[in-house]
Amino acid sequence: MEHGFRNFILIDGDAVEVNNLNRQAFRLEHVGRNKAQALTSIIKEINPRARIEAYQKFLKDEKLAEELIDKSDVVVNMADPEEIMYFINSYAQSKGKIVFFPMNPAWGGYLLIFTSDSPKLEEIVGGKLKGNIFYLALFEKTVSKFPPTLSKLLKKLGKKLLTDTSLAGPQLGVANYLTSSLVVTGIIKWLSGEPIKKAPEPIFMDLWENL
Repeated sequence: MEHGFRNFILIDGDAVEVNNLNRQAFRLEHVGRNKAQALTSIIKEINPRARIEAYQKFLKDEKLAEELIDKSDVVVNMADPEEIMYFINSYAQSKGKIVFFPMNPAWGGYLLIFTSDSPKLEEIVGGKLKGNIFYLALFEKTVSKFPPTLSKLLKKLGKKLLTDTSLAGPQLGVANYLTSSLVVTGIIKWLSGEPIKKAPEPIFMDLWENL
């Protein structure tokens, strides 16, 4: 008997870079390959019977987003803060699909879970914000206070962080794997019929401050 997740739809137009290897599941042999393609090979190594649809492009088209969401049971929204990010959440909610929205703030793992009765993402942050200002607003609106480690970074970078899209907060391996664990655990709890926290209530764990 097989257990675990078997059917996947992956979409990503990015390529694996060396600086991804410290915090993502890729290996040196994957550098230069499309991320959706590389992840397909990793999943196949774990479960050769897995059924995977891989799209080697960035999701920009709303019609394609609708098609992919319509045939999915669970949506993990990791799109950048642009119009399509809001569309994915909103359309999935309108179709009664559960949406997992992860983020990696410094040493912490962060997750929002959206259901059909959750507020929309733009309602939580106060509009369809773009770029780094979205992440700051989302964290500020859903968590009572910034972790001291993150506050130091914000004070150091100041307004530059809001205007320079090439800048991002540190994404550490431990935080990425913590966030991934939150997503997988949330999906399993949902499948088991167990109660789960729903947006706008966040699931947030800060490894640095809580140790």
